[in-house]
Amino acid sequence: MRRLAVGVLMLVSSLSASADWIRIADSMDGKVHHYLDPATIRRSGAWMQVVSLTDYDEPQVISDTQRFHSVKMQDAFDCAGRRGQHLTLTALAGNMGSGPVVATELRPAGVRKVAPDTPDEDMWKFVCARQ
Repeated sequence: MRRLAVGVLMLVSSLSASADWIRIADSMDGKVHHYLDPATIRRSGAWMQVVSLTDYDEPQVISDTQRFHSVKMQDAFDCAGRRGQHLTLTALAGNMGSGPVVATELRPAGVRKVAPDTPDEDMWKFVCARQ
């Protein structure tokens, strides 16, 4: 249990560090903005990993008392297979990764196909161009 707590603390600390975000795409009529930190791009076997940030103009609602404006994720992309996966996720109260942590998910999401003409595809292209 102690190792898990230390791991969560290290993850949040690393995600809280100042990043040089590059805006990759906008969605939802320009109300959602997708960024990557190119300094975090790393190869992990056949996959490329990167820290991404999704920033919302309007607060997103988890519950009556929990709202967030941004989500930082550790993402992985399979360049040859055109697939992606969110490895971890941290929802934050403020814009651009600021404010207190509202929620975390430390279990990887399922592997997904990267759909054409989506912000996901824009991120996949950016990351995979640097392999």
